[in-house]
Amino acid sequence: MSISLEVASLACSRIAGVWVVISSTERLAALREVRPGGIYDPRVNITAGRPLVAPARMLLKKTDTLHRVLLVMRLMAGLALLLSPAVILLAGAWPVVALATLLAGRLVVYGGDDGSDQMLTIMSLTFAVALPLGLVDERIARAGVYFIGAQACLAYSAAGIAKLLSPDWRSGVAIRGILSTRTYGLKRVAVTVQRYPALALTLAVATVAFESTFLLAPVLPSVALLVLLAVAAMFHVSTAVAMGLNGFFWSFVATYPAVIFLNESVGALL
Repeated sequence: MSISLEVASLACSRIAGVWVVISSTERLAALREVRPGGIYDPRVNITAGRPLVAPARMLLKKTDTLHRVLLVMRLMAGLALLLSPAVILLAGAWPVVALATLLAGRLVVYGGDDGSDQMLTIMSLTFAVALPLGLVDERIARAGVYFIGAQACLAYSAAGIAKLLSPDWRSGVAIRGILSTRTYGLKRVAVTVQRYPALALTLAVATVAFESTFLLAPVLPSVALLVLLAVAAMFHVSTAVAMGLNGFFWSFVATYPAVIFLNESVGALL
């Protein structure tokens, strides 16, 4: 297994581009919720319970239009990440994704933001800096890919260790509770894990085990790393089906080329 810096950054960008396009399209379709009276009414964010002042009134009038422009910019940049044949265009697209994501997030507090959004924000900010500067100095681009790989390993392992320390996760109670909620539950799956506690315990132990193993991802043998990444991808597919967490698949799988690149670089030093 061998992956170059260019291939790693390009693969990360391609996969992340899919999620940028999907999330931007979803938010454009839900713009009505950003208007007064919607779930993300900007008056709440602007005033925070205080009377509207003149500057806030002016900003409120522009919010809907500005938000639409930012999301369209983000969508176009996502398409560039997904389809562009030139690395230099990818380097130019990431700053647009980062800027549009940050500004749109400041205009609207998305109640549904989760770890997938946070991972994409970290990736977009990192690549927005590292890839353009990396055209001048390859070491900067290399550092950016290392950081994304390390961030993915940290995110997985921290989640696994946190679950390991939780009695509810160790007993399987947590996963039964999560799958029984209206937000993240699927009735058929919830009924099955409630009926078979041993299954819930097995799923919980497997989740803790594979997430915690990412702590060792930079030093695992190549075959073991590929197996771990395959298990993680299958986990995200299952949570997308059972819990509706579609974004986690694209945003975290987008980091896998960086994890492989990090692993190979560490292996070369050892």
